[in-house]
Amino acid sequence: MSLAFKRKYDRVQILQEKAPWLVARTAFSIALEFALLGHIDIATEIYTLFDDVAPENKAAWCPGLYFAWEALGQWPESVPPQDRLPEALSKLETERMVWKRKTNANDAGIEKLVLAAMADEERIKADDLTVALDLAVSTGRKEKADKILRLFAEYFDQTWKSLSKSRNAWKLLKDKALAVAIGVKEEKISAFKAEVLATFQERRKNGAQRRLKDLSMVDLVKACNESTLKNAIWGEMDIEDPPNTVLQPGATEEDIRALEERIGHNLPTDYKEFLAVSNGLGPVWNGLDAEPRFLGTGEVHLFDATEEQKAWHEASVEVMFITDLSKKIQWATLDRVIQINSGDASSRFVWLVEPEYSQKLVDSFNEVYSTLPEEEQLRIKKRLEVFTPPVDEAKGFADVGWQLFVWEPNTLERTIIWSFREYLEFVTSNASNRDLDEESRLFHTQDVFAYTLR
Repeated sequence: MSLAFKRKYDRVQILQEKAPWLVARTAFSIALEFALLGHIDIATEIYTLFDDVAPENKAAWCPGLYFAWEALGQWPESVPPQDRLPEALSKLETERMVWKRKTNANDAGIEKLVLAAMADEERIKADDLTVALDLAVSTGRKEKADKILRLFAEYFDQTWKSLSKSRNAWKLLKDKALAVAIGVKEEKISAFKAEVLATFQERRKNGAQRRLKDLSMVDLVKACNESTLKNAIWGEMDIEDPPNTVLQPGATEEDIRALEERIGHNLPTDYKEFLAVSNGLGPVWNGLDAEPRFLGTGEVHLFDATEEQKAWHEASVEVMFITDLSKKIQWATLDRVIQINSGDASSRFVWLVEPEYSQKLVDSFNEVYSTLPEEEQLRIKKRLEVFTPPVDEAKGFADVGWQLFVWEPNTLERTIIWSFREYLEFVTSNASNRDLDEESRLFHTQDVFAYTLR
């Protein structure tokens, strides 16, 4: 399962995320920020934990780490010698930034880049600021470099990714110059380093966790309600009058039977169990804002998702990271799903997908999978082995039953989950998150953790 990481560091989601490549990508992103703060040692430890996951993507995900190791003169053993050569590292540099560096290599050029970058402080042109710092460092303009670095410290949440792409800037960054400019406290970052490393080590050792899987449905729904009431930031949910509960009276057997007759299909057992406990649910806190309401039996309805399916095909939305197949899959048309939440095009759809259509999806995949070269089949199988149902070596996917689709049009993110129960566990886990700092500011308003370490 993968619902996009909403925070830079989220222990709960790291431990429950099934896809190892998403955990790895998150790990590399966190490692990169540690490196930018001059803590390249912990960055390397985190990187090394996942250096065997999606090896073909590592340099593309975090070229800045390669520049950090170059500046430090110390490399992980897993990075082959040929990838450490200057010509290999040059290929990781952004062409646009290289061009700007060549055309602005003087005081006037540096000043012009800074002015262009800071023209709108709400939308910093991070690439221009990065090139300015790169030039200041490479030409020995220390005072200018220090001044520009202070701008990066002030607007780090907008500029950190671009900053990491400057090879010359790492000559400053490796010595914790940015951490000093931000005001990072050594005792705070030391404690945070230990927590983050322990989290990723636990995820790597134990795999994905379902920490709520042993709760009864009654207790799971109760936990979702209690966590929402305790942790919700109602202003973020656009709710002026907080409710006393997000639970509803349970549906009767007659209510559930009437729904099944109306949609012309029986419902999965775990979903019916949920409805019997609470006939609908919400609004639920998801750790960031409001999760669209789970609908009651009188509101659940059939939905034609053809247009939504067309949108994600046109956007090449990743399907379990198998969009790079050498042959294109012609997926069956998603013209009938069961919508179980109040989501719409501005939020998040949650659909139950009937076994008959699930099997059509399986057939679409297997038709192509069976014709792939053996090496490609093995690669795809390895990527999918973390999901259920399993992949058969000869046929591809095994038979499947119900699926749950989550589709977020605004972010073009689609997730396939193999049961309603597992999705409810995910929502309940997220409801336990309340990200406020000492001044009651939301942590997730920043795409960085450095500011929380001051």
